[in-house]
Amino acid sequence: MRRIKQWLVVMLTFSMVFSGLMLRTSAAEAAVNDYVSVTKTVSPTTLTTEDTADVTLNITGTPPVNVVVPNDVVLIIDKSGSMAPGYNNGEDKMANAKDAAKGFVDLMDMTKHRVAVVDFSSTNMIGSIPFTTDKDIAKNYINGIQANGGTATGDAIQTAINLLEDHRTEAQPVIVIMTDGDANQPSNDPYGYAKQRAQNAKDAGIITYTVALLQSSENPDTSGPNILLKEMATTAAHHHFVLGSTGLAEMYAAIVKEIGLASAFDVAVTDIVDPNFEIVPGSADNNIPKPTITGNTLTWDFNELKNSTLSFNYKIRPVSKTKTGTFPISTASSVITYKDYAGASRSKSIPSVNVNVKLPAPQVTSLDKSYGHPKGGETVVINGNHFVNGATVQFGTMRASNVVFVSDTQLTATAPAGKQGIVSVTVTNLDSQQASASYQYKADPIVAVIDPNNGPLDGGTLVYVTGNYFMSGISVFFGDKPASVIYMDSTYLKVTSPKVTTPGPVDLIFMNPDRTSAVVSGGYTYNEPPKTDPEITSVIPNTGVITGGNQVYVNGKNFKSGMTIFIGGKQASATYVSASQFLVTIPAGDSVGTVDVAVADLNNNLFTLTGAYTYTAVQYPIPTITSIVPNTGLVAGGETIYVNGTNFVNGISQVMIGGKPASTTYMSRTSLRVIVPAGDAPGKVDVKAINDTNEAVLTQGYEYMLPAIKPVTVTTVSPNQGKVMGGDIVYIYGTNFMSGATVAFGSNIASSTYVNATTIKTTVPAGAAAGKVDVTVTNPDGGTATLPQGYQYTIVTPTITSLSPNHGNKTGGDVIYVNGSNFASGANVTINGVNATVTFMNSTSLKAIVPSSPQSASATFTYDNGPVLPAPKITSMSPTTSPVGSLVYVNGLNFASTSKVYFGGVQATTIYMNSKSLKVNVPSGSGVVNVTVVNADGQTSNAVSFTIN
Repeated sequence: MRRIKQWLVVMLTFSMVFSGLMLRTSAAEAAVNDYVSVTKTVSPTTLTTEDTADVTLNITGTPPVNVVVPNDVVLIIDKSGSMAPGYNNGEDKMANAKDAAKGFVDLMDMTKHRVAVVDFSSTNMIGSIPFTTDKDIAKNYINGIQANGGTATGDAIQTAINLLEDHRTEAQPVIVIMTDGDANQPSNDPYGYAKQRAQNAKDAGIITYTVALLQSSENPDTSGPNILLKEMATTAAHHHFVLGSTGLAEMYAAIVKEIGLASAFDVAVTDIVDPNFEIVPGSADNNIPKPTITGNTLTWDFNELKNSTLSFNYKIRPVSKTKTGTFPISTASSVITYKDYAGASRSKSIPSVNVNVKLPAPQVTSLDKSYGHPKGGETVVINGNHFVNGATVQFGTMRASNVVFVSDTQLTATAPAGKQGIVSVTVTNLDSQQASASYQYKADPIVAVIDPNNGPLDGGTLVYVTGNYFMSGISVFFGDKPASVIYMDSTYLKVTSPKVTTPGPVDLIFMNPDRTSAVVSGGYTYNEPPKTDPEITSVIPNTGVITGGNQVYVNGKNFKSGMTIFIGGKQASATYVSASQFLVTIPAGDSVGTVDVAVADLNNNLFTLTGAYTYTAVQYPIPTITSIVPNTGLVAGGETIYVNGTNFVNGISQVMIGGKPASTTYMSRTSLRVIVPAGDAPGKVDVKAINDTNEAVLTQGYEYMLPAIKPVTVTTVSPNQGKVMGGDIVYIYGTNFMSGATVAFGSNIASSTYVNATTIKTTVPAGAAAGKVDVTVTNPDGGTATLPQGYQYTIVTPTITSLSPNHGNKTGGDVIYVNGSNFASGANVTINGVNATVTFMNSTSLKAIVPSSPQSASATFTYDNGPVLPAPKITSMSPTTSPVGSLVYVNGLNFASTSKVYFGGVQATTIYMNSKSLKVNVPSGSGVVNVTVVNADGQTSNAVSFTIN
């Protein structure tokens, strides 16, 4: 940079010769304007002699307006193998980098700047072009860069330094390096080699911009390449990174705007820390550039300052652990020196800020005695930190005597007299900073007099207690019973005795809120009351069934209205008769056996006569069944019947029909209403009536029956004939048709619609051949009827009514239409014995292409053997694996009532369901076999695999 600045001086001299007044105006402007501003902050602004403070130095540049310094820029582009798409999940970083670099070139003002290019990977794979102002030359070179090899970052920097040795004297030398990976060449310390080459560039006055092209998922704070490039940059503001390739072009564009603009060159920042402080070692290491530290002086040197703010950070701490006051953090000699764009030397004083340093506040960590007697006089050892000689100690508001400074971690003091309770022991240093701990004045209460010292069980006696060390909030217990207390003062209490149930002496317990206590053993006596407790002497009668409900007399003495009676622990409904008798309704018992009988007085005290009453088991009568009305019904069940007999019990009696429980409703002792459950089969079954463990059976008392089948008749089929191919709509007339009835033409099931009990609408299925077939109607209840030979399949003969047109050229090729009736797909047309090409239009029209003929001819329509039915087709089987004899469904298309099913050549028993479904029984065989369907016309279906297991 010194050589650059020397050339700047020469150029300035030439400019002054040729420019005269213009340069003087520019120099005057440079002399007047201030291109660097600086602020300093510290946090916190108040600290103790043991704390540290964070210092931030913010240096901001303000470039001059309309002044652009020419730049010779070396654009270094990483072409290592990691730039290829195969390393980046398909992202072509190489292409993105080249596009961004070409955009950089496009944005450069080549009237002021020049550009050279260095592309690098391995040490032996570094290319370059010299400086040029021709953008196309630079971009064409960039286009030819290919990704391959390692990452010799240091060698690339050195190549750029070599190119910049020939930079223009008036131009600022600049390196812009972009790389995506770790420096890995040379193998011995490639990072250190790259940083050393970058430092060489800085020492030569070269401005270095670095761009880290990181992985999209990479953490820039921990990324090795990002940290390396940041340390290589001129300042932290000269370093950039992108995740993936997003924003790379925009970042290059921003750098283009920056080159040539600078507020200061050859910047030296010298920050001298005040002698009252020292720099915390290592606290400035993360700055870019890292400062040189000598004693209390930090020095940053960098080549240029842009229009951004550089922040430098470090920590300081007080040197003395005892000196306090307000001190500046840096000396007045702290300064920034730099040169402006005109080469003029400048300086800028670095401001200082003040920090208030104080001693650490005292800390109380423990007291060797956390409590003492209210009389005082205890010697208390106070442990802690930061005590000073001359510190004072207070217990609450009372100052302690005999305070002795043992060390900065220990004091001793004599506790003054105080009131019972918790107070703060406060240590106050000479600078008024304080620390506290808790101390408790406490003493067990002293009881001198209890008057009176006896009273009734019901309590309510006012007792006067005198003594000492009673506290407000004191609790008094008579035995375990809390008493009402009126606190008068520390020597006098008024206490009301609580109610108890047992006569005799009890301890008086006095409990202060601070948990100090005193016990006066047997200090109060409850007097024995006159005998008034109730007593049970007998229960008459003293037995009854477990269901309860019977009434008894409970006899005894001292009964009162409002007392309650308990039988076996259950409260009974009781009527007060006299002081010696209750009339009681016995509650239901839990089990058979003897139970206690008790009376509860008005205070809910129980008085018990053990084993006074016995619950006995309930004996239900043996039922009988005399008749069942009605005694028959359908197998489906659901009928309501009545079971008549004797000894039925409400809530107990149940009925079973054929071994199945039936819904039973008690009507009377001689009748039960029953809903019949569904039967398993028609026939007679037993009927049973059950009373708990007793039962009665009427053998074959109820008969399940099948519903009656209505007779079906088929009288007429209209129309009664149609095409063999089927599809005609016919109506079937008869009697007692039911919804869901099926219709069969021969063995073929037809699609039918129930109209009413005398009419069914049917679509005739395809027949196997011309002729008459039976028509059968089958109702869902099994009723069926057949009209023998009720429908005739006929072969329809086609007729020709006209030709349009009816003439044509003998050479053939004319299209004619044959009009008539009963045409079908597959019909043949011959003209003069020669077959014509035919297209089926519909049942009344055919389109034919006339063949060639040497003479005129007549048209003839030929219908060969009627239409051919489609072949059967299997689409699925359910299931596809089953043992011999099991039922299997074959699903598909074009099945007929005469279709046969073969399992590996063995014919199976087949039931025709419809044209899309056959039901078969698996024949003998084993393993995997092919299943086929064969129709009566010989057409065979596709084969489907089936496993016989």
